[in-house]
Amino acid sequence: MKTCCPHCHGVFDDGHAGDAYLRDEQALATIILWSSGQFDTTDIANALQCREDAVYRTLQMAKDGARADRRRA
Repeated sequence: MKTCCPHCHGVFDDGHAGDAYLRDEQALATIILWSSGQFDTTDIANALQCREDAVYRTLQMAKDGARADRRRA
């Protein structure tokens, strides 16, 4: 069975995540909530009504981007 999260990129087959990332306001909210140090990925996923793996992937992508920016400076 294929399902799709309206807030994420990707399609999920049988409960397994595809390449799901949050986008736009949800991605920004994820980064802000995580940076506050008061929320874990489960809390953020519940608050934004999305999958926890999408929250994790979005945070990882943001961290990787920050590392790349530091290397260029």
